[in-house]
Amino acid sequence: MRNFITRDIAVFLSFLFFGVAILYSIFNINVVQGINAVYTSTYIVPNFVTAVLFDWRAFDTLGECLILVTSVMVTGMVFGRGMYNTDFLKSIFYENVDTANDTNKNVDSIDLGFTSIIKVITMPLSIIIMVLGIITILAGHITPGGGFQGGALIAVAYILGIVGYGITSPLCFTHHFLEKLETYGALFFMIMGALGMFVSGYYLLNISVLNGIPLFPSPESMGSVGLIPYLNIAVGFKVLAGLSSITLLLSTKKIFINADLKNSKF
Repeated sequence: MRNFITRDIAVFLSFLFFGVAILYSIFNINVVQGINAVYTSTYIVPNFVTAVLFDWRAFDTLGECLILVTSVMVTGMVFGRGMYNTDFLKSIFYENVDTANDTNKNVDSIDLGFTSIIKVITMPLSIIIMVLGIITILAGHITPGGGFQGGALIAVAYILGIVGYGITSPLCFTHHFLEKLETYGALFFMIMGALGMFVSGYYLLNISVLNGIPLFPSPESMGSVGLIPYLNIAVGFKVLAGLSSITLLLSTKKIFINADLKNSKF
């Protein structure tokens, strides 16, 4: 009982803190008139969306990544081992309820996915969406795309696999893998920002040339894009891992303690 109270207090304080911070930011916002003209007149990449996102809103992008981290943490604290009762799912996918409730049967061997038709459609569609997400991330500096959009697409492919196949989906990402991917994405983003500060004294400054030497070469037709493609990759890792982690936490089987086991010595 004490653990539940501690968890509820932590979740309440988290929502209270971020809620107050968001309300304070909204009521104290100061928008300069004509800022779009500044955006479009000084961009250094052939894409207004990417120019605004990273040339002018890099700190905001970093803040959004931190908000995603908070969302994953709150989801893990609230739902823990998942929110689905596997006994209920087994009673849906199996006509023989007695067989579904057989405690001696290995739960991992039970298929809680949909029909074969849905599975046949789900896997090719998931692969196509995942490839589209990778292209969106890598071409984010020359198209209206980027790390957020591409990462979300890859996460959708992962979620679609879970919907069709359950937690035994062929496109399965382990929780430890997602933790590492999210950590590496955030660290890479911050390291790229520190590189700009090391060269010029400004954090997250988009640099492309150091003493006449191009740090991040790119084709002449694309212009000097600098750090932006690498920031897109870092954000893509972060968003992919964050959304997939939330889905994994919600779809993992939940452990229910029977009343007759509560008073046992185990």
